[in-house]
Amino acid sequence: MGDLTIRSNDDYAFADAFIGCYVSRLMKMPDLIRLANCSDLTAAQTILQEFGYSETKGLEDDDIEWFIRHEQTKLYEMIYHGLPGREELAPFLYPFDYHNVKVCLKSELLGVTPSENVLISTGEIDWKMVVAMIRDRNYAVMRPTMRDAVQEALDVYGRTGDPQEIDIILDRACYKDMTLGAKEADSQFLIDFLKLDIDILNLKSFARLKNIGKPWSFFRKVFLEDGSIPEEFFISCYEDSLPQVGEKLVHPGLKEAMIEGGRKLAETGSFTLLEKMLDDTLMDHNRKALYVMEGIEPIAGYWYAKEQEIDNVRIILNGILIKMDPDDIIPFLGKTYTE
Repeated sequence: MGDLTIRSNDDYAFADAFIGCYVSRLMKMPDLIRLANCSDLTAAQTILQEFGYSETKGLEDDDIEWFIRHEQTKLYEMIYHGLPGREELAPFLYPFDYHNVKVCLKSELLGVTPSENVLISTGEIDWKMVVAMIRDRNYAVMRPTMRDAVQEALDVYGRTGDPQEIDIILDRACYKDMTLGAKEADSQFLIDFLKLDIDILNLKSFARLKNIGKPWSFFRKVFLEDGSIPEEFFISCYEDSLPQVGEKLVHPGLKEAMIEGGRKLAETGSFTLLEKMLDDTLMDHNRKALYVMEGIEPIAGYWYAKEQEIDNVRIILNGILIKMDPDDIIPFLGKTYTE
């Protein structure tokens, strides 16, 4: 990434005020419930337009993924072309870069050209450059962590023939890169956000692997470092039930999610409540940005909030398309930034 320009709060004064206008237009839970109660996508368009979803062409053709990708691109362009802090916020883009690397590597292994339909254009590295770097084995502009992970993934796949190893290695590298980026940005908010995000991903993996009886050795492969919960904690809890694991956690949101969500999983076999409560814990942390008036926090907080809103909208629109009952859609919706 190179050296970052550490900005003063004054550098963000205009940007934070600008973002504040967009925060006021975010959908709240009653708005999402109203959207879920629409009879069809045409009715949904009207509500979405109230909240700035101006280009709803995709919905006219039932192409929800086109609509969602358009909104994600619009968010990216608003953040990056209208606001300072490209370097500071770059960690939010790294998952898109790693996604594109995975697509390129797996396409190569299948002997096909990477499809533009599955490559993402909103990464830190232009997707065309990613394609060229993987094709030519020239990693000159890759971040060191990514370059090392690509080489490791190719080596391990060459020895095992297991494409899942590519995902495991690159996912681990992605979060290492994000953590390094947050530290370089000197943002405690971003550092704490990523630590919690990593803890949540580890807890989700832990729960799913335990549920299907995978051995501890497999969890060690997918465990992400740089969270607040050490690997030793999971080792000590691997024979415990999820509620018992929850009782040992310190973070109140994670504790509650593992206890209540774990009980629901044991009773019904459904991960919905567990994963929703874990995700809501991350949104609760993100809401701290609402009370910061100056700096990178309001921009980062809004960005994550809007991404989650778009995810909620995707869930609702797909539910409407297949004629789901609104009461069956709502339990899948994540917490909103403002209430």
